[in-house]
Amino acid sequence: MINQDIEVRKVKQSDMPEVINLLQSISNFKPSEKDYKSIWKDFNMQGNVHNLVGVLNKKIVGYGTILIETKIRGGKLGHIEDIVSDINFSNIGIGKRIMKELVDTAESFGCYKIVLQCKDQNKSFYKKCGFENKALAMQFFLNQK
Repeated sequence: MINQDIEVRKVKQSDMPEVINLLQSISNFKPSEKDYKSIWKDFNMQGNVHNLVGVLNKKIVGYGTILIETKIRGGKLGHIEDIVSDINFSNIGIGKRIMKELVDTAESFGCYKIVLQCKDQNKSFYKKCGFENKALAMQFFLNQK
């Protein structure tokens, strides 16, 4: 069930500290606050990245991103990343609501397919959102410290 009190909207620069704190639950990388302004500028120069926050009672409780890629043959593909919700607000539909909005975004750009990578423990959530396990995902990390 999706909680209708959850507002889903585009991310604003003032949201960065809350969003970055939420993202700590899925990644240890945390930029320095002194870099937020330049990161925000670079992030927003990308015209193909669309990011959303879920807000409940004026608190950011979820985040998600979709990258729209134009393929060499002309079709468009959506890549969903960084779906996260505040653990204190789990099971009230934050992730589902953000996923629905990201899928709607992909449809509005004419994407023929949406892909994402997830950990095994998150597969059931994405299946509930209509995604199917179709391929093997691999990663290569650069510049790991």
